[in-house]
Amino acid sequence: MRVRYLITNRWGGVSKAPYHTLNLAMHVQDDPKSVQTNRQILAKKIGHPIQFADQIHGDRIWVLDKLIAPPRCDGLLTQKAGIALAILSADCYGVLLFDKETSTIAALHAGREGASTGIVSKAIRLMQERYASRNISAFLSPGICQKCYDIGNLAKEYPKRFLHGSHLDVKGMIEEQLREGGVEWRDFGICTSCDPNYFSYRRDGVTGRFASLIWMEEA
Repeated sequence: MRVRYLITNRWGGVSKAPYHTLNLAMHVQDDPKSVQTNRQILAKKIGHPIQFADQIHGDRIWVLDKLIAPPRCDGLLTQKAGIALAILSADCYGVLLFDKETSTIAALHAGREGASTGIVSKAIRLMQERYASRNISAFLSPGICQKCYDIGNLAKEYPKRFLHGSHLDVKGMIEEQLREGGVEWRDFGICTSCDPNYFSYRRDGVTGRFASLIWMEEA
């Protein structure tokens, strides 16, 4: 089985400002017809149907073996080839997990809430315990850097090792969970707030969402 992944940026779609142009989210008040066209553009590009989630900033993981209506969760997991799992974000991190030996993939939405409640660790344990995955790797999408992420008084709710003043290191929280799970990862090193090629809620407020996708193809 061959594992493929894709991280979109904000370009290549039909949405108008402030969602210009490849906004993939239905919940941000963009024209639904434009979003649907953008999703069709993306599905055509990768050559597979796309499974989205109704993301709720939690740690629920949905296991599926066919396309379904977007479930209320922040993690998708499958062993089914030909279905692309998609997570949407605009500062939060998309974490894409895979184990080629067990043909298991997962896509996680890991922002402040998801990372702090351990969604990455939860997904790793699920892959290890239910599917006997022992060689998990990960891709980490662009997301907001610590320098750009000042959370003010909320900082007191988080471990000091992830703080610099009131600036939270969400990526550091994710990386700790990957490290503890024995997972090697690739980090793109891009801050969504710094790079105008990506949607950023912290920078722009009203804006679109880009996608982190992972899927499997028969070798």
